[in-house]
Amino acid sequence: MLLDTSIIIELLAQERGSKLSDEILDITKDEKLYMSIVQIGEISDWCIRKDADISLTINTVKQIVNVIPLNNIICIKASQMKNEMRQKGIEKFGLMDGIVLASAQSINQKLLTTDSDFRMSEKVIILN
Repeated sequence: MLLDTSIIIELLAQERGSKLSDEILDITKDEKLYMSIVQIGEISDWCIRKDADISLTINTVKQIVNVIPLNNIICIKASQMKNEMRQKGIEKFGLMDGIVLASAQSINQKLLTTDSDFRMSEKVIILN
């Protein structure tokens, strides 16, 4: 299962025992976990805003999830997805969203997210 940055940040920010964190841990307990390499930038950005140690946070995340590299196929598919979603009226669906979703699809995994911009995508689990 590929974890969207929203899920990773939720786990980093929430204390164990919160309803959402417990739900995430329950869904992912038997899954091999992944993220796209570009999500390191998003996590780093979150660390800067929260004045958290970037290296420590990234190293912690990388111990839990496998990092998927980018390639031409993922990049092209991501841009196609972005444009398809925009045509469907999801104006906030950006290229980064496309990269994350295309990365999940490239390894035949579901995407776990809290972001409703993925609502018209297949193989996506959206938590509230």
